[in-house]
Amino acid sequence: MTKRKKWGILSAVGLFALLFAWQGGRAWWNHGYSRGTRTGVIRKISVKGSPLCKYLEGEMVLIGSQAGVAEIWTFTVDNDAPEMPVVKALHEGEKAAKQITLAYRQDKGKWWACAPTEYYVTGVE
Repeated sequence: MTKRKKWGILSAVGLFALLFAWQGGRAWWNHGYSRGTRTGVIRKISVKGSPLCKYLEGEMVLIGSQAGVAEIWTFTVDNDAPEMPVVKALHEGEKAAKQITLAYRQDKGKWWACAPTEYYVTGVE
């Protein structure tokens, strides 16, 4: 193997490692960018996505919005297994159509995530 070929391979590997480190640092930095709660009435919960990348998405009509204007907040759930307490509470809240408060985490810039939203419900209060 020639010197030129070795440097070419090392450069490609180094560039890949640098890109991987940059994306990893970016994910670490933006994980949990903000945390908080939102209160409202759950309007819809559905399973979306391709067969390889399914996710649970919900919509909530926020309480305290301006009169006559309904603000819709779109969220997803980290672990959307049906037996999870958060998922059960969301389905119960949707059926009851009553006010509910959700704790959430905002993760910015996750281009590799299935869900198009950056808000992840972590609990129901």
